[in-house]
Amino acid sequence: MSNLKRYLAYDKSVRAIVIDATDMVQKIRDIHNLSNLATAALGRVMIVSAMIASTLKDEDNRLTVQIKADGPLGSVVVCANKSLEIKGYIQGANVELPLNKEGKLDVSKGIGMGTLTVIKDIGLKDPYIGTCELLSGEIGDDFAYYFNVSEQTPSVVSVGVLIGKDGNVAKAGGYIIQPLPDCDEKIIDKLEQINVKIPSMTTLMSEGRSIDDIAQNTTGDNNIESVYEHNVEVKCDCSIDRIKNTIIALGKKEAMDILKEQGVLEISCRFCNKKYRFNEEQINEIFNK
Repeated sequence: MSNLKRYLAYDKSVRAIVIDATDMVQKIRDIHNLSNLATAALGRVMIVSAMIASTLKDEDNRLTVQIKADGPLGSVVVCANKSLEIKGYIQGANVELPLNKEGKLDVSKGIGMGTLTVIKDIGLKDPYIGTCELLSGEIGDDFAYYFNVSEQTPSVVSVGVLIGKDGNVAKAGGYIIQPLPDCDEKIIDKLEQINVKIPSMTTLMSEGRSIDDIAQNTTGDNNIESVYEHNVEVKCDCSIDRIKNTIIALGKKEAMDILKEQGVLEISCRFCNKKYRFNEEQINEIFNK
């Protein structure tokens, strides 16, 4: 089970969130039968989304993260809630590209240029919506830019997915370091200096460092305090009622046309690939109600 922890450092003036998401990213790879590149891209977005979701206040709060860009990987959508139940999909699930100059998966080229949107439904009349341009397509840099321009919160964001030689996810995780409003400028400078030199998240994990070790190393605070811990679960909340609403939105004529052409109306959930099938009697019942 993937595990996430949240910390306070420097007398509660800095927030740190760290996640070991190896199990989560492997599960989403298996669900969608993702290529290595798509696994890295969707995995990175889900890792940061889980960390953001951990900061939601109430149990009914929900988070949606959308990336719309012009790269071959296409759009990315991730949804999560306060309980850290998360789901996601990527349009170009089978896309592969040559490795970049550093010999790594070229997520930046796969994503391309576009926008990052974060939607927080926190029980108000209208949800909070923040949008920014993608800075690099590498995901970590893009979310750091989002925090800075959309939430006015300077942040260090590091995220990584390492695919093993056997094709499975060897390591996946990330961290966010955020100075809180009362943080001293000297501490902010120290955080910047530390994180310029620190190895990548997957390197730290491959060295056998625990979540606690990584939180301490990335903040430089030996007295860092753990304030929250929760498992992250890949879980889809699709249901027959939601699918019926999709059919209603489709319209009876189009639903019947598909039925006549294919013999059955089949709708798949894009998040978990579960298939729902309807015959003529069932479709009539949906629209009669």
